[in-house]
Amino acid sequence: MQEKKKTFAFFGVIVLFYIAANFAHPVTPTLIVERGLDSSMFGVALAAMMTTNFLFAPFWGKLCSYVPTKRIMLFCSIGYAVGQGIFGAAHSEAMVLAGRMFAGVFTGGAFTAFSNYVINTSTQETRGQNLTALITIQTVASACGYFIGGMLGLISVEAAFIAQVATLCACGLLYFVVCVDDTPYKIKPQNPLSIKEANPFSAFASAKTFMTPMLALIFIIIAVAGIGYNSFEQCFNYYIKDQFGLSSAYNGTFKAAIAVITLLLNSTVCMYLQKKTDINKTFMPVLFVCTVMIGALLSFETIVPFAVIYITYSGVNAIRGPLLQSMVAGRATKENSNTVMGFYQAMNSLGSIFGALFAGLMYKLNPMLPFILAFAAYGAASLVSVVYVKKYKKEKNA
Repeated sequence: MQEKKKTFAFFGVIVLFYIAANFAHPVTPTLIVERGLDSSMFGVALAAMMTTNFLFAPFWGKLCSYVPTKRIMLFCSIGYAVGQGIFGAAHSEAMVLAGRMFAGVFTGGAFTAFSNYVINTSTQETRGQNLTALITIQTVASACGYFIGGMLGLISVEAAFIAQVATLCACGLLYFVVCVDDTPYKIKPQNPLSIKEANPFSAFASAKTFMTPMLALIFIIIAVAGIGYNSFEQCFNYYIKDQFGLSSAYNGTFKAAIAVITLLLNSTVCMYLQKKTDINKTFMPVLFVCTVMIGALLSFETIVPFAVIYITYSGVNAIRGPLLQSMVAGRATKENSNTVMGFYQAMNSLGSIFGALFAGLMYKLNPMLPFILAFAAYGAASLVSVVYVKKYKKEKNA
């Protein structure tokens, strides 16, 4: 009973963290416009953040094997807050990039620590359920954060950033208070962490110790679908401000609707798929549906169908994350699970880098190009998923 209370308290802080982490997103287009920054910054800034996220996520995953995960959560939450403070105060492209890159170092650590903490402290029976809960919270709370951030943006851009920095710092302290020390639940490496291993690129090299052809296919799907998701997401946020002149409040309202749909689908469809089906097969139709919906969106150029498809697609897409994360976790061992989940976070970040960067650069050429890229990326991820399922069936029958 005590462990359940601790888990519930942890998820409570996670809710607060993801709400705060999204306060700045709906006001970023306004920040770019008000401060006269280049329009490509909406994508380039996120790409810069995700680059450092990508580089450091495997290192954080390795570090999770050596120190209590709650200590990493504390450190990374505060580091993330500092980076966002720099971003919120920026009046030049260079300062925007500096703030986002600094924040990216620590977001990779926070997200990696969250999944590792859940895996380390869950039983075999509850692991899939708790990982699904983690990603559901991320999606729903992020949408709520968009809504609150959009409302704060009506006061000022600065109000959203001040609220974000203060809440992220508070979350770091709360993690340290409510989380258990997960050291007894994990296998600590025999050798101490060396400077060489602390190098982010060395952490990537360690992937050869756990990588298999099937895991490699899953990671490819994660990265390529991530390109599609981020190209679509980043473009949509800026598109409705630039093309339709809608305020941050509309962006927040769309996210609130997404939160409701996501909660409904993840608590029903996603849980059903996790418990009653073989997710190594049933994840594929989810990718296909996302691909079809983005393809349908390319036929419209008015706000109502755009918004309807965006909200529905976002709810379906939210099922993708828990299924793929559970597939990765299912192929990890107790000895390498921390490192594997760090690599999983890196692959998410890799998709974010190229998705956000290409969206920002393509938008200047044609506002619809990022949506076309999203459709192509989801289509490619769907094709790779066909290959994975075929190999999985052979693997299972062997």
